[in-house]
Amino acid sequence: MCALKMRILLMPSYLGEDCKEPLVFPLGLAYIASMIDGHELMGWDPNLEQDAMNKLKKVLESFNPDIVCVSFRNVDSVFSDRPRSYYDPFAVMVKRIKEILPSCKIVVGGAGFSIFPKEIMKRLPEIDYGIVSEGELSFPSLLKNFNHPERVKNLVMRKYGKVILTERSEFVEFDNIPPPKREVFDIEKYANHPFSVGIQSSRGCMFRCIYCLHRFLMGCTYRLRSPQKVVDEIENLVYNYNIKTFYFVNPVFNVPPDHARAICREIRKRRLEIKWEACFRPDYLNMNFMKEAIHAGCQLFDFSPDGASNEAMRVLGKDMSVNDVEKTINWASKIEEAKVAYEFIYDLPYANKSHIFGLMRLFPKIMSRCNRKLRYLTLTKMRVYPHTPLYKLALEHGKIDAHTDLLYPFYYQSRSSRNPCNFVPYLLRGSSIIFSALTKRFHF
Repeated sequence: MCALKMRILLMPSYLGEDCKEPLVFPLGLAYIASMIDGHELMGWDPNLEQDAMNKLKKVLESFNPDIVCVSFRNVDSVFSDRPRSYYDPFAVMVKRIKEILPSCKIVVGGAGFSIFPKEIMKRLPEIDYGIVSEGELSFPSLLKNFNHPERVKNLVMRKYGKVILTERSEFVEFDNIPPPKREVFDIEKYANHPFSVGIQSSRGCMFRCIYCLHRFLMGCTYRLRSPQKVVDEIENLVYNYNIKTFYFVNPVFNVPPDHARAICREIRKRRLEIKWEACFRPDYLNMNFMKEAIHAGCQLFDFSPDGASNEAMRVLGKDMSVNDVEKTINWASKIEEAKVAYEFIYDLPYANKSHIFGLMRLFPKIMSRCNRKLRYLTLTKMRVYPHTPLYKLALEHGKIDAHTDLLYPFYYQSRSSRNPCNFVPYLLRGSSIIFSALTKRFHF
């Protein structure tokens, strides 16, 4: 099999018919496609289809792939007020693929799979192989080693009736791999969905937020893509596909600051008329940088301070202060074109009293000072994932045990249902009613 030219279908996981999540271009699969030579590739996104399950059958029978590579990116939705698991529609689609084409190999990767690789492989015997973390090197290696899969790094496979993980490899040199082969997918369809196309300017994260998986998935040091290559990708999408809205998929865009500013300057240098959004760290920003990003097309500064008191920040591992957040509120109120969003967490392992008072003080300030410049303001609980400090805390505090099924949404709750933190969304919702005419949406 591995010596022949193969037909490979690349597809993101199906999120379900009634999914309300914004459409996301499958960037990870496009990067993998750029590393594959000598095989016939087809990209298909079931989330673009009205009747995905019926269309799946037609796609499989028409293309007749030897391999179906599925990216399971999101385990569930991000908001704790309306938890929704994406595992079930993913599992249904995997089973359907094997039912339609029993002889094809199913290879699964993506962030969601990488969090729960062995659990998913055990539950879904239809999956032949899984890839943990980055797949740019592992998937091409698998194509050459189907007869000896144990040689492939980062691979989850079955051996002697057990699910095993092969040796982990080093992370890829991000600046050295080719640009993503987006044209494998019907990219024009994404033009009708603003900000659905992602750009990645770095991988890795040095911060230690207690709930976050980025360090586990992508490493704790930054692997930067040159500003010229980043803007080359943007320029290609603008001129060849008429796509002019983007979002940066990095966990934080403005770290390191010099790298982010160089990207902004390169965009302006090429006079690209584009709009983009990104997540920013308040403590790595200043007013001049904010203006520079706006002049380069930034439409949204998405901040995730999470904590509303310095004590809460320490508990969350944020390594910043409330003063850093207040500076961004002040800058946004003064910069005419600025658009901001703020994301907070409630119900922490510790420091809930100071955190509640902080939320009650900050929310009205954000809404009144930012006014119509505030795109959204969210308040959620922390999702518990393995491989995080929060997971260890949840074990220590008896919230979970070794047998708790975390594949489905599970949120940290500090004490009982009578915990005063549980009333915070209702108190703040009352404040939001006063300012609802000034803002677009809230998530409480």
